[in-house]
Amino acid sequence: MKFRHIEVDPVTPCIGAHLTGVDLNAVRNDDVYEEIQQALWQHGVIFLRGQALKPESYLRLGRKFGEMEEHEFFPHLQNFPQIQLIAHEGHDAPETDRWHTDVTFRKKPNLVSMLRITDMPPAGGDTMWMSAGAAFDSLGAPLQQLLLSLQAEHDLPWHFRRINAYERLAKKQADAALKAGHLASPKPSVEALAAALAEREAKMIKDNPTAVHPAVISHPVTGRKTLFVNSIWTKRLLGLHMDLSESLLNMLFEWIKKPEFMVRFRWEKDSIAIWDNAATQHYAVFDYAPHFRAGQRLTCGSFTPALQAAPAPRRKGRRNAD
Repeated sequence: MKFRHIEVDPVTPCIGAHLTGVDLNAVRNDDVYEEIQQALWQHGVIFLRGQALKPESYLRLGRKFGEMEEHEFFPHLQNFPQIQLIAHEGHDAPETDRWHTDVTFRKKPNLVSMLRITDMPPAGGDTMWMSAGAAFDSLGAPLQQLLLSLQAEHDLPWHFRRINAYERLAKKQADAALKAGHLASPKPSVEALAAALAEREAKMIKDNPTAVHPAVISHPVTGRKTLFVNSIWTKRLLGLHMDLSESLLNMLFEWIKKPEFMVRFRWEKDSIAIWDNAATQHYAVFDYAPHFRAGQRLTCGSFTPALQAAPAPRRKGRRNAD
């Protein structure tokens, strides 16, 4: 595609592009947003620097990719509930420091995510993305055919249980309450803690039932076949013995780490990344402890993961039914 309103500079042949020639606070032509969309579908993730976005401009951009939402985990910018505040500080690793696609535990995951960095550590804090379409393309026909026949179960509470998130969250809340003077004792009983954790887990299981998606999907915009399992939310492959499911998933989780599928972005203050959540996985590199890193995120649109049958080849001389 030829771009008339923006400049698009690919970072790698596989994934990622830098966009220049646009001030997102001063867009006056909807054709600019259309070209940003086309650049995203083509490159999987796009990067812009020096974008001190006003909240209204940020939301205007987000609306071009669909309805925006509030997230299960994160607080939001005051008066702008769609703009999620992402921050981390200290030595404890984030709970999602693995390769993943966002919220695949939902029946309809979000289609596009955006992150603008507002606070940077002195060094480090890069983010990496990989092309799940390129990863599938490189598997070879026999393994592709196997995966095309499989469904995968995605489970939010399962991952939280693996990383003891309930216990960690309860400890954080108890520490915050103690600091605020709301607890007389710093250590609740083991029984009380166990009961609170069980109640929290039961509620999460009830509120977030498992979702089943094809292990390979057709991208909802481009139609490209895309590997759709990830190491945080994918619990198992259905129809396989649990040992075979675990082994195959672990092999795929290693396969997607090939550098040929990846791009790495070094953030600067007011940089923004926009990524196609249906086509990529990402990894926020945690190498900046104990320093502070923060940003503002939007999640936009949604899609139903599905594998579309290939269209039948058109016969010579046959007219289009339309």
